[in-house]
Amino acid sequence: MTVKRERNSEKTKKAILEAAEEQFSTKGFYGARIDEIAEQAQINKRMIYEYYTNKEELYKKVLFIVYKRMELAETQLQACAYTGVELIRSIIAMYFDFLYSNPNFVSILMWENLNKAKYLNELPADHIKRPTIRFFTDEIKRGIESGIYKTGIDENQVVISLITVCFANFSNGHTLSKLFGMDLCSREMMEIRKQQTIDIMLAYLCKQQ
Repeated sequence: MTVKRERNSEKTKKAILEAAEEQFSTKGFYGARIDEIAEQAQINKRMIYEYYTNKEELYKKVLFIVYKRMELAETQLQACAYTGVELIRSIIAMYFDFLYSNPNFVSILMWENLNKAKYLNELPADHIKRPTIRFFTDEIKRGIESGIYKTGIDENQVVISLITVCFANFSNGHTLSKLFGMDLCSREMMEIRKQQTIDIMLAYLCKQQ
């Protein structure tokens, strides 16, 4: 009986978190409603409050989950131990593929930026700290020191640029599609944008042969 209850509990929490992620990504923290999350999860609203004290706690849990997905993707890339040019190619490819496959991450991050990272700032540091970022900066610094990349480049700024130049393709995809009269959100176009981003970053980073 206890095992069955635990299984049901895990199933309920999973349904709540999936519904909450969808609602928060679509409407943001302030627009999402517990009633709608409960309806989408097909549970009684009181069940949400059995697991989460309030909407803020539920939102922070969702925020933690989506950030962990990104950390996992970065960790898997780190395990490949790429260096030099291949590292830059792989970082950009990873971010493009992750963001394309995780539209909720993009939306929630955009909402959180509109709110000046209010709830992200309230999460414990170990919940959002990504050791992989330090790995990327260290590897780029080594590439500068070994002569693979140009001298005078700030490795921290490079990683910031790698992240932002990839993310902008997804955060601005719909408006740019209208402006240029093409579907910039399609998989085919994202592959073109991915290669364009790789070419731009390598042209900036690497010495001319």
